[in-house]
Parts: sequence; structure tokens; C-alpha cells
Amino acid sequence: MNVPLIVTFLDVLETGNFKRTAERMNIMQSTVSARIRQLEELVGARLFERGRGGAEPTPAGRRFEGHCRAFLALWGHARRDVLSGATSNQRLHVSCQYSLVRAYLLDWIDRLRSRDGLDLHVEINFSSQIQRDVLSGETDIGIMFAPQLTPDIRIGELGAAEFVMVSTDHVTLEDVDIGRYIKVAYTSAFERALDDALPRLAFPNMVIGSDDLAIELLARHGGTLYLPLFAFQSALAKVPSLRLVQDAPVIPQPVFSAVHMRRRSDPVVMSALTLLKEVIDQH
Repeated sequence: MNVPLIVTFLDVLETGNFKRTAERMNIMQSTVSARIRQLEELVGARLFERGRGGAEPTPAGRRFEGHCRAFLALWGHARRDVLSGATSNQRLHVSCQYSLVRAYLLDWIDRLRSRDGLDLHVEINFSSQIQRDVLSGETDIGIMFAPQLTPDIRIGELGAAEFVMVSTDHVTLEDVDIGRYIKVAYTSAFERALDDALPRLAFPNMVIGSDDLAIELLARHGGTLYLPLFAFQSALAKVPSLRLVQDAPVIPQPVFSAVHMRRRSDPVVMSALTLLKEVIDQH
């Protein structure tokens, strides 16, 4: 079985749209269509109904999904097993969400590297891709803010990051101007918590999904927004006028691990997660 065909099929299932899958996979839409046609020929059944509204899986497509996920997991584990047999060292592949890198990843890597006989592979990615890589067996441990619950992945809560309001304009919440407020929507759960805590600021004219972009906007134009507390010092280096809004509520955001069910009892994985939880507790 051709792995790119399976990965493309599963992504179309998730997006419901050939064009969106092409954008996410950085390939041409015609390539997506060709892969799905080739897969349908191999399977001997139509997997999607195409229409103006997108691509809707057929009953055969829905039944095929479980087999594809099982195949990718088995393929990933097979590759890892073959690679680990070529060296006496243990291998660990971890992937972390962009926003969490400054907070925990470097300290965690330092602790992992202190272990003899461990080959470490580290990637930075978005939560949706991290979870796909865990499901396929390419990644042993994924670290993210907002995992999706699936039967084959074990999700564990590691702790929580604190998000604080910062501003170039004000030090008290009542003075914050919604016209100068930028909502940073890290996850849908975080956005809901933010709106519940600050209903007056629930509908600003600027909403973005990246703290890095938020800091760049502050450096250019100033304003008020929420940042992870661990990002405050680095933001201050770029925006010297930045201050904490002292009476604004602190918004906690849980940090999760994602591990394939087949690796949940692996001693290397369990040891690495214990180290990561120690790092988060210390922060």
C-alpha cells in the first residue's frame, strides 16, 4: 500500500475538501484528486462523493477509515522497530506545538540528553499534524494545548500554562480600550475561557492565533493582549514598553501529551513523560 495515498485520504476525511487538503499538504489539488482516484481503483470502491460543498465520504469510505489508521500505525511501528534494530541505542521521537517551545522544550531536551544510550529526534509542529504523526507511529510523544480525542491515542494532562494580559498602554484592566485590544485565540477552549472572564472584550476587531505574530504586532503598533507568562520576558526584549496588566485575570491553559496506545507502557516513553512533568511543575 502506498503511504501517501492513505495519508491523503485521511486528510480529505478531516477537511472534507480537496483544495484544503492540498493546501495543508503543500501539494497541487490535482495531485490530491489523482491520489484519491488511485486509491479508489486499488480498493475497488468509491470513497468520496464530490460536489460543490466538498467531498463527503461514502459508506465504503467510512468503513475504510479504520483500516487506514490501523495500517499507518502498524507501518510506523514497523519502521521504528527496523530502525531501532540498527543501533544499540533507544530511539525517541518527540514533537511539540510551536507555542510551547520556549516554555518547556529546551529544558526537557536537556534532561533527555543527559540519558546515555538515547537517540533523540525533535520536531516543532502544529497540534493537528502532531496528532497525525502520533497516530501514524512517526512520533512517540506529542506535546500540545488542544488534542483531539481518538480511540488509538492516549491523552494525558501534564499541567497548565498561565496566560496573562500585557499592554503597552495600560496597567489596569478598566483602562483597556477594546479598539487597541488583540484577541489571541490559541485554542477554542482558551477563547471561551477568555470571553467568559472578559465579556467586554469578547468581540475586538483583531483576532489572531499566534503569540509570535502577536508580539510582532505589539512591537509595530502597541496595544493589549494575552500572552503565555513564559513568553513575557522574550516579548519584553522586543517591546520594552510592555507591562503586565496587574488586575487582569490569569487564564490557565492545560498542556497535554499524546501517545499511541501501543506505546503507553513503553519504559522510554514513560520515563520521558515523567521528566517533562517535572519540568512543567518546576515552571
